[in-house]
Amino acid sequence: MNSRTTTTQRVFLAAVGLVAVIGIGSVAYGATNNSPATVAEQTTTAIAAGSTNGAVAVAVAASATGLSSSEADGIVFMIEEEKLARDVYLTLGDLWGLPIFSNIASAEQTHMDAVLGLVDTYGLVDPVGDNAVGVFVDPDLQALYNDLIATGSESPEAALEVGAVIEEVDIEDLENYLNETMAPDVRIVYERLLSGSENHLRAFVSQLEASGADRDPVVLDADAYESILASSSTSGGHGGGQGQGQGQGHGGGQGGGGHGQNA
Repeated sequence: MNSRTTTTQRVFLAAVGLVAVIGIGSVAYGATNNSPATVAEQTTTAIAAGSTNGAVAVAVAASATGLSSSEADGIVFMIEEEKLARDVYLTLGDLWGLPIFSNIASAEQTHMDAVLGLVDTYGLVDPVGDNAVGVFVDPDLQALYNDLIATGSESPEAALEVGAVIEEVDIEDLENYLNETMAPDVRIVYERLLSGSENHLRAFVSQLEASGADRDPVVLDADAYESILASSSTSGGHGGGQGQGQGQGHGGGQGGGGHGQNA
């Protein structure tokens, strides 16, 4: 397990900050003095309960392919974190009818499919499987999904802020994971996902600003945040062009027409 703050803990900090930014109630999470199990342990234990220790399974898979347990753990977590983004956007898109959510949900499906390729390549346990929208193996992600949906259900503006925070978290996580791996195929996937998340963040912030919101970053450093917003969107940007949604299949994913939000 990494010595830095775990991804899940930082996701929860983002959720707390999100609620504070929007001004909707408060969220309390129980503190513990025990280090949480790694995501790989949680998912392997949940999917293959009683068969073997999750940490051992990940270590074996990692050593057989040259990945460290930290790299393997990151891949396993990343696919379910991408599912969180997709599922939140599908749900809030259905609720508010804003095209940005269905469009970016399609891109998140392609992200999931890309990470699934790594899961399959390295023989890791897929925590997504056929799980329905809103269903997660990781209990922290499950709680976070519920909280984000509750927050995003307050108003269209709150829903857009939820999307922006999710993308900030994805960007920070991907940058951290890129710093921890030199595996070429893993880096290619993470770099693609990072580029997509930056595009998505710009898209959400653009719509928030169009609604009159003056947004500050919740997770990212202010300078890094402003740098991303000032950068040109990659692969065609998020403005006005029509893109083709991709992905049917993993965990009930939905394809759909694009709107220039790129994967």
